[in-house]
Amino acid sequence: MTILFCNVGWMERYQGIQGDQISGGFAYIKENGIGLEVCNFSQDNGILYGNVQIRGEHINVNRIGADDDDDFIEGITIVWTANRPSGGTVIVGWYKNATVYWSRQQFKKVPAVQSVNGVDGYWIKAPFDEATLLPVDARTFEIPRQKKGSMGRSAIWYADSPESVPLVKRVYALIENKHRPKPRGGKHSKTQDQEKKVAVETAAIRSCCAHYENLGYEVTSVEKDNVGWDLVATVGKVSLRIEVKGLSGTMFSIELTPNEYNAFTEEAIDYRLAVVVNALENPSLSICRYSTEQGAWIIEDEEGDELEIKVKQSASITRI
Repeated sequence: MTILFCNVGWMERYQGIQGDQISGGFAYIKENGIGLEVCNFSQDNGILYGNVQIRGEHINVNRIGADDDDDFIEGITIVWTANRPSGGTVIVGWYKNATVYWSRQQFKKVPAVQSVNGVDGYWIKAPFDEATLLPVDARTFEIPRQKKGSMGRSAIWYADSPESVPLVKRVYALIENKHRPKPRGGKHSKTQDQEKKVAVETAAIRSCCAHYENLGYEVTSVEKDNVGWDLVATVGKVSLRIEVKGLSGTMFSIELTPNEYNAFTEEAIDYRLAVVVNALENPSLSICRYSTEQGAWIIEDEEGDELEIKVKQSASITRI
């Protein structure tokens, strides 16, 4: 399995610029506010079409196994990287069994999303069901830049030097281990309401910790500090504040205390709301974050549904 690294601009979904934004990348993005990679994870009839801003007019497919007379090569693993807004170049996703072309291909019929976004061709294509776009919080694997055996300034890195082998092995391990089992809680028993509440909260915290630890974060509890969130998850330069809510049922509906809501309304890039439903039986974790691209709180999953937020007022009244 041969690998090719492609560095692109940073986006949440890569399914068009509508409801999303692109940052970083190369001069083309800075000049035009958009890049050809904006549709890299928008499928058309089960196929993804990938773009990367390269220097020159060709991708050297000979360096990834093509014969001298070949115009393309199949069966390549494409690792997409981007410059994280908080710093560092990280893996954002990958294609498996991709076809890479020597020269950029023009669509015979431009797919709808690509047409709207001004994308008329592609360098790479791959099966949609063999591709993975990592959620924002899972983009923790950093790729060193301008060091021996690692990516340089170019958007394309062939990773074919002996010095690259250790890093490439770690990348393959990430790709092959992307599916991790969800942490499961024990079966609940009939208990007092308060005891059950504590059990649910404990199971939710455990599930959330396991999720972020599996992503490579170091997780610290600040539950007793009354700061408006329960956990701090740190990896590299990224530090997230996480408020955890556990539910014994399957309906996603929670309430925040005034202190928690104050932290929530900051709409900060480092704040997460983690909701665990069915916490005692079969925990299902949803990570919610404020999307600056969409201007709304969303659930970090394939659908990216927005949260419905209803603010309630309350008062404490005493006789004077």
